[in-house]
Amino acid sequence: MSDIETTDPVKTSLDPDPIPYQVLARKYRPSTFSGLIGQEVLVRTLTNAFKTGRLAHAFILTGVRGVGKTTTARIIARALNCIGPDGAGEPTTEPCSECEHCKAIAEDRHVDILEMDAASRTGVDDIRELIDGVRYRPTSARYKVYIIDEVHMLSKNAFNALLKTLEEPPEHVKFIFATTEI
Repeated sequence: MSDIETTDPVKTSLDPDPIPYQVLARKYRPSTFSGLIGQEVLVRTLTNAFKTGRLAHAFILTGVRGVGKTTTARIIARALNCIGPDGAGEPTTEPCSECEHCKAIAEDRHVDILEMDAASRTGVDDIRELIDGVRYRPTSARYKVYIIDEVHMLSKNAFNALLKTLEEPPEHVKFIFATTEI
C-alpha cells in the first residue's frame, strides 16, 4: 500500500454531489434565436415570419459542419411549440424555457419532435415510416416537427417518397431539413 491516497477526480470528499461532465459544445449551445451568433439574417427572417404568422411548412438550413444547423432546428421547434409559462402562448421567437414543451424539447424527450439522421437512415423504408406518422396529430404540442439532419444523404427513392407529403403536408406538421450541400 502506498502512502499516497488516490481519489476519484470527479468526486471528492469536499464535493458530495459533483456536477456531471458536459461537453463544452453542449454546455454553451444556444437555446434562443438571440443566442445564435453570426445568423442575423436568419433570425430576422424567422422573426418576421413569426410576427406576421406566415410560418412555412418546411425550412431548409444549410452550412458547413458545426455552424449550428441542428441547434437552430431545435430552437425553431421550441419556438413553434412554446406555450409560455401561463400555458396560453402562441408561437414566439423567444421561447420561455419554462413550459412543458420547452423543457421536453431541450432535454430531447418531446414525443412530437422527431429527429432523423438521414446519413444513417437513407432508405425509402425509413422515409415511409416517417410519412406514416405524419397523418397523426401531435400528442401534446401545437405542431409535430420532423427534423431531418443530413438530408442530402437520402436516396433518390427516399426523396421521391417524401415529395408528395412535402408538397401537401397536414397543417399540424412542420419539416426542418439540415444539410451541408444544396
